Amino acid sequence: MTNYLLNLGFSTASSVTGEGNFQADNQSSIPLARSCVWLTGGASLTPADNFYQITPVLNQPDWNFLQPTANPLQVYANQNYNILVRVFQADTPVSPSYKLMLNAVFGQGSSTELPPHASALQSPLLVSGLPRTVINSLQLAFASPSQQQQYWSAPSSDGAWTFCLGTIHGVDNTYSFNAGASVCTNPAAGSPIYQYGLDPRMKVGMGVRGRRAA
Repeated sequence: MTNYLLNLGFSTASSVTGEGNFQADNQSSIPLARSCVWLTGGASLTPADNFYQITPVLNQPDWNFLQPTANPLQVYANQNYNILVRVFQADTPVSPSYKLMLNAVFGQGSSTELPPHASALQSPLLVSGLPRTVINSLQLAFASPSQQQQYWSAPSSDGAWTFCLGTIHGVDNTYSFNAGASVCTNPAAGSPIYQYGLDPRMKVGMGVRGRRAA
């Protein structure tokens, strides 16, 4: 079993908030403090092949830096490779009251993501001048934004949210893996909501060009 963790940090005060970007990699000696990177490890975890939140705080020594998200993650199908996403607060002190909703979308393709500090918006859709990188049906079910927040996720005690997306299956291909996070800093009011997105690619097996015949 191998665990791959997409680690993403956000700041509500950073200049990149206006583009809907997660923070850039700060090259920290602590892997869990780095953003827009893939980590590997988590020996103490036994993830299930499902989408769910991991509420305990991740153990720092369990994780090691693997590669930046600018490079496609190379995995292989049906070999017990688990994909996890962790979103953490880059601001200090962290707030235990923030609520978060994670969206993750896979699609066939080979597009590359913009670098974290690119000036272009991460979404062509804007809400109150900020990029709408996450669109979800949950928003259609409630009369006011504050009604949604009870269904959003609270952070672990370290101010981070960790989710297991499941185990890699299928056939060889190159995937566009879109990860987006909506963060509400005042759940009682239902706003403000900040949104962030990233498109790290994932190469399964030999990729689409090297797909083996069935």
